[in-house]
Amino acid sequence: MSDRISFLPLEIVLQILSYLPFESLLAFGETSCSNYQSHILSGWIKADQLIDFIPIERETDYTISIIRRPKFKPVKQEPASKHPMRTKDAKRRSPTDPFVIQKQIVRAQNKIFSRIVNRYGTSLVKLEFMAYDIDIESAMALGTRCQYLLRHLALRFEHQHIREGHIKPSTWRFPAPCSIAWNLLIGIGQYKHIGVSGLQTLILERAGITPWQLTMLVKKNPNLTVLKLKTCHGAQPEFLKWLGGMEQDSDDPVEGVSDFAPGDRLEVLWLENCHQILTQSIDNHEDFPDEACDRGLEWVRGLRNLQSLSFNKCMNLPSEYLERANKTIWKIPEVSLPYIRYEEGTPIEVDPTLM
Repeated sequence: MSDRISFLPLEIVLQILSYLPFESLLAFGETSCSNYQSHILSGWIKADQLIDFIPIERETDYTISIIRRPKFKPVKQEPASKHPMRTKDAKRRSPTDPFVIQKQIVRAQNKIFSRIVNRYGTSLVKLEFMAYDIDIESAMALGTRCQYLLRHLALRFEHQHIREGHIKPSTWRFPAPCSIAWNLLIGIGQYKHIGVSGLQTLILERAGITPWQLTMLVKKNPNLTVLKLKTCHGAQPEFLKWLGGMEQDSDDPVEGVSDFAPGDRLEVLWLENCHQILTQSIDNHEDFPDEACDRGLEWVRGLRNLQSLSFNKCMNLPSEYLERANKTIWKIPEVSLPYIRYEEGTPIEVDPTLM
């Protein structure tokens, strides 16, 4: 019976999780190996729940919650003289600054996530985490408990559900702040004894990972075949030129003697809503000769096994430029353009049920 849950739509799974106390979720995960080999964890918590986390550190009082648009109801105002100490204490405990709220939400989300990873990490094969950001506690859990067996990792800090929280809407348009937490996930610097190293699929959405950190993470996972980056700070020329073999890491002597680009194994590369991927200006791309019509994206040539390449919502890339480069040089089976081109006379698709 429990195995059937994995066949349910993600929205239904999330609804079920939202009503499960944290300890019940852990107990359920222990019942079947198939349940926790492919965990999808939503560590969301509403801002008005933060009061439960601030005064007392509880070990058994966590609930998996989904951010929903708050329904405001009229509240009867009490006289100022009634319960003065309670009102003062509530104001002291309840944060009002959006930055403080976001920081505390991130801490609460990662506390839940790290506890699950610390408990089940050594057996997880597929793991997805949807939250506001990652912190040192979660990164340490991933780097120590998911070093070798984990094959699929998705860290989604941009999701349709969390857009309705108490955070400024502009927050979701840009990557999360850069952080040293990624060093623990990667296993670099003083953390060389840890780090995830067996990934085949990596998905990062609204991640504040730097180009150098992203380079180290991909290098640490040589069997990576699927890399999907959306609103990712690391998707910049420094990383992309290395990925395509145009630049070598001076600290890695082995890399200099290889005939293959570091990204040669990649079959899927998605760069979505990333606006700093060009290595040079392409203002006059119509005048580029055919043999150099991909100027600014030459690094793509080194990805010889690529089957799918996406530039969705990368608005500084003209679709005509990408179409010409792929037809003339890259010849990749599937290339997603930044936006759909509509020529004059193109029919508009209409839902048949509306006709």
